[in-house]
Amino acid sequence: MARGSDPAVTRWRAARAARKQAYARLAEAEVDAGVREGLTRSVRLTLAVVAVLAVVLAGLAVWQAQERGNGYSDAELVDAATARVQVLLTADADNENRVRQILAGATGEFYDEFSRSVEAYSEFVREQGSDGRAWVDGAGLVGRSGDRGVVLVAAAVAVKADGSSGKIRRQLRLRVVVEPDDGRLKLSGVAFLP
Repeated sequence: MARGSDPAVTRWRAARAARKQAYARLAEAEVDAGVREGLTRSVRLTLAVVAVLAVVLAGLAVWQAQERGNGYSDAELVDAATARVQVLLTADADNENRVRQILAGATGEFYDEFSRSVEAYSEFVREQGSDGRAWVDGAGLVGRSGDRGVVLVAAAVAVKADGSSGKIRRQLRLRVVVEPDDGRLKLSGVAFLP
């Protein structure tokens, strides 16, 4: 049996409609008797306009709050990640400022980890006489939370050590986290992927 053709449902709908009509008649009678004040048409129109304006203003406020929270675009997050990764992966035994450049572009957990291993990093690069260049082949934003972004980076590194005849080229994949610190986007996490 179809739902709408059930006699009990039909009676229930009719009773509900009768109840609505009874409430409306009671409200009209109370207004006519002076027990209740009725809303004039202009008051109802004003209330409707105020309600619509309140909804529109609330929507604008939410939109602006979201825009302010995301001060950096997706492209800016990816660009910052690729620039920081290139500095990180480029080895140059003759560049004494390399460690400072890496630390200047680091923050948070990555800064803490790298600053603890600065001596070992510098000594290794000096001992090997390493000279290398890094390229970022591609990068993409995979997630963000406000101004903090997670970027996957595909990079290549060509390194030549003292005494070797050619450069060794390696392909690397990294998962990096960038976030603002002192008004600049910096690396706060770096993980090499298999």
